[in-house]
Amino acid sequence: MHVTRKTNQELEVVDSLIWLSVLFLCVFAGFAYRVYLEPSRNSGFGLGLVLLFVIVPLRKETVVFDAALQQVRWKRLRMFKVATGSIPFSAITGIGIEALASGRGGATYRLAIQTADNKPVPMSDAYGNSRAHYESLQAEILEFLHLDAAKAAPAYDVGDEESIRSLLMEGRKVEAIKLMRSSQKIGLAEAVDQVDAIAQKMKAAK
Repeated sequence: MHVTRKTNQELEVVDSLIWLSVLFLCVFAGFAYRVYLEPSRNSGFGLGLVLLFVIVPLRKETVVFDAALQQVRWKRLRMFKVATGSIPFSAITGIGIEALASGRGGATYRLAIQTADNKPVPMSDAYGNSRAHYESLQAEILEFLHLDAAKAAPAYDVGDEESIRSLLMEGRKVEAIKLMRSSQKIGLAEAVDQVDAIAQKMKAAK
């Protein structure tokens, strides 16, 4: 995810793997030509496999913050399906960073538009590893929207807590603590206390 265009009136953010689909398409074309010249029994399976690698990465999310129209427009392409939408600036309360536990006990991240009705709109289907990159991008968008980063900060933890709740529901408390430490950059004791507090809230809500 990166900024592709920035003016006084517009800020465009794009997250795309179409380049990877194009790369595999070139491989597919070369493989198809070879099969055409030298057909074999397993050539159909091989072509299908390469074609699958062309289709799966075929995704692109474009989010445009339009100051002139005072709205953000988003368009999501995912395996030939297109979804679009818009949100007025007046409904945006912040830009949050959602966290998802990774297999190695760390976390991956993505940005989400926080709204007044507490229904965040993810800016991408995919998560990335660099928290610093998403923090920088978050700050750039907040500056464009003229939103106070300090006031928007509470939305930052929404994705983290949801991920931690999911881990606790699966009985994976150790991974929940690791995620808390990684996402909040705190010590072990404080992370344990915060995870325990979330667990208590979950029990009280039952």
